[in-house]
Amino acid sequence: MTRRVAAPKPRLRSWLESPVAGPLITFLLIFFLLSFVPNFLTMRSVSGIVNAATLTGMITVGITLLMIAGEFDLSAGALMAVGAFLYGGLTMNGSPPLVALLMALIIPGLLGAFNGLLLVWTGIPSFIVTLGTQFIYRGALWVYSGGIMLQTVQQIPIYDVFNGRMDFIADLIKDANFRTALLWLLGVVFLFQYILTRTRFGNHVFAIGGNPGAAKAQGVNVNRTKVICFIISGVLSGFAGVLLFSQYKTAKIATGAGEELKAIASAVVGGALLTGGEGSIVGALIGVMLISMLRTGIILLNLPFIPADNFEAVVGVTIVGAAILNNWIRSRA
Repeated sequence: MTRRVAAPKPRLRSWLESPVAGPLITFLLIFFLLSFVPNFLTMRSVSGIVNAATLTGMITVGITLLMIAGEFDLSAGALMAVGAFLYGGLTMNGSPPLVALLMALIIPGLLGAFNGLLLVWTGIPSFIVTLGTQFIYRGALWVYSGGIMLQTVQQIPIYDVFNGRMDFIADLIKDANFRTALLWLLGVVFLFQYILTRTRFGNHVFAIGGNPGAAKAQGVNVNRTKVICFIISGVLSGFAGVLLFSQYKTAKIATGAGEELKAIASAVVGGALLTGGEGSIVGALIGVMLISMLRTGIILLNLPFIPADNFEAVVGVTIVGAAILNNWIRSRA
């Protein structure tokens, strides 16, 4: 009696089933269409697209991790402002750069932990929990700062480390105005993509997002995993604040407002499911780049019925369209 062995899936089909396939196909399609727009393929435009995506991209990594786990963090923008104020204020007052950086990461991380603990203690959906803490954190920041804008003209060397202009590339390629924040973003993306796909913690994140009851039955500590995801989201939001202040040398109470929604949109465009259990950090990065690319394309097209100030409408259409395309690709695969 011979034993029948199931034939392996074709490589194309296996790739189409991955969460990266849909976002990448969408990105390439829109890139091809926008390539016919005058000045779109210039290095000035390309570097502008990349630079505009770095701050949102840093937040999106943490948001995507949470969405795969079946949760949301609407306080990420507020935590970005907290990180910017702590880092900017301490460096302006002469504190050692390492101390300023650690405070800008630890405090948002602790506030992220509070989000997670509040979720597991009360059972209230994370959407409601973080919607409330978003206002609490901005209110606390107002008390901490006295409601004033933080601004400096100092050029401290550490600022260039985190978000300075990469002159060596600009010297080689005209108008290639890339910044060091891109390197930090790529490092974080690849780190968390590895953690998500190659570690036990990553398996637990997918498991609790797909079916928390089954994950718990298999011995996964669901509450601890969710709290860790909130801490990561808080730390990365604080780091986004570090990158922001390093570039613009300014921070306001409203800094980061709306960034959490852009991050959620990028994660959805990047293949993450709102119901949890599926997604990709690399796909989310593609989603961030896609939205940034669309913004540049709309500006260059200068269409009277789609002004740059109404770009949110384009983002909305992109989210719906990308979700439909992602589902269609998965079903066809």
